[in-house]
Amino acid sequence: MITDYYKLPFQPNKLMSKTEHPKCPLPESVAALIHLIAISNFGDYTPDPSFGCEIWEHDFENISDSQIYREKLRFSIQESIEKHETRLSNVKVGLQMDQIDYRMNQRRIKSRIRIKVDATLTMTNETFTYTDQFYIGPLSYD
Repeated sequence: MITDYYKLPFQPNKLMSKTEHPKCPLPESVAALIHLIAISNFGDYTPDPSFGCEIWEHDFENISDSQIYREKLRFSIQESIEKHETRLSNVKVGLQMDQIDYRMNQRRIKSRIRIKVDATLTMTNETFTYTDQFYIGPLSYD
């Protein structure tokens, strides 16, 4: 049974210098791949255009029905995790969206997307939980 996995981001310079690449346990490896799926747009990984999720397809759009949009994103993330992260089973994805008043130089509204993944690690039959959040769609207003 494999107990150590390569840590992301992958560092090819370690291989070139014949240095061992950093490793991590199974839950950390799975979490890193889920994060990579969530931050990737469809088509970013050219060998498999289905890798990624739909979050970034709508980054700057004004959403008319947030409930339909939220469910569409949740389904996209869940479908991609089920397809690409085969070390998980019984995947359930929860998604929350909030409007955040984000201030730096000027006032902006951003959407905060929080995802929570509950699943089972297939190899060990352990419960696995992962949470992450992203900010998208800076819409300026005065």
